[in-house]
Amino acid sequence: MAKGSLQPLEEKLKKLLHDIYFRLLLTDPKSRKVILCESPLAPIVLKQTMAKILFDYFQVPSISFVPIHLMALLTTGLTTGLVVDCGHLETTVLPIYSTRPLIPYITTTPLAGRAVTRRLQSLLLDHGRYIPPSNLHLSLAPQNSIPTEILTPERLEDIKMRLLFCSPLLINSEETDRVAAYKNFSSATDLYYPITLQDGSKATLLIPGWIRERTVEVLFEGDEDEPGLAHCILNSLAKVQPDLRKPLISSLLVIGGTSLLPGFQARLKQELLRLIRNPGSFEKKKYEALLQLHKSIRFLDSPEEKGAGRIFMNNVRGWIGGSLMGSLKLSGEEISREKFSGTVSDWSIGHWGSPEPSQTT
Repeated sequence: MAKGSLQPLEEKLKKLLHDIYFRLLLTDPKSRKVILCESPLAPIVLKQTMAKILFDYFQVPSISFVPIHLMALLTTGLTTGLVVDCGHLETTVLPIYSTRPLIPYITTTPLAGRAVTRRLQSLLLDHGRYIPPSNLHLSLAPQNSIPTEILTPERLEDIKMRLLFCSPLLINSEETDRVAAYKNFSSATDLYYPITLQDGSKATLLIPGWIRERTVEVLFEGDEDEPGLAHCILNSLAKVQPDLRKPLISSLLVIGGTSLLPGFQARLKQELLRLIRNPGSFEKKKYEALLQLHKSIRFLDSPEEKGAGRIFMNNVRGWIGGSLMGSLKLSGEEISREKFSGTVSDWSIGHWGSPEPSQTT
């Protein structure tokens, strides 16, 4: 992040935080300590900018930077688990042992919400249909290719969250014609999606059922450079000590907005089982030490578990964990306004992550 780009960032953050404090929370920032839940890979310069604004502009008493993966795990009542954060820009997998994030074993992939949005846009431009404003019945009205300008970021996001879902049916990873495979292994119905044009007229998009069902496949396909989500999880497990693998894979926690897509967690489990039970020659060699763990795969707060019910939504678990931390007066590495010198420490290479896990008994 170049120094020249910090000024616009500071102004945006000031405006955002001012809105949060004085319009939404209606509280005096000078009387409230701040807990910032952050990604383990957040740039230090971003943390320093945030701290500078909070201390100099809002004059908060103190700031604690805490890992969002750990905060999310605390909402389950556990301190050991493998947390999968599937957000917008990237998916990060972080093992946590006895409240200690094991940063050296973190894995990431850019296959996340943005990748789903881009795949959705590509499929709609190639295979979706646009029905211009007309008095004819939708089944009789003329259909054209969807103009690019129709698929605004806001509209794509709405389609993604309202109409897409993860198919429970797996597709052979060796299929060469993906679109043909999507069509052959899909059962969802086509849907008409009404839109309002800039001039106020009403038009309609025809979204094929197979696009609704198979767009999310992008998260599970991947390659060596951009691994799919299941590969990302196994890559992290393969790095940790052997005695930690079973307790971690039996305490999987999925968070992040993209994981709210219907069927996401069930499909992720199916992908993990496929890689462990029926690995290809490459996976068999790479994940040889993990092949006996297929009976240990368990998701925390899973609706599939007997008597289970989802207490907290995946996209707010980090915030709720931070709230619990504040209510219980726990603290991470706290920086007071008096001691702030313009720099902040990187907890990922100290404090939270420095101790090595002991051997389990």
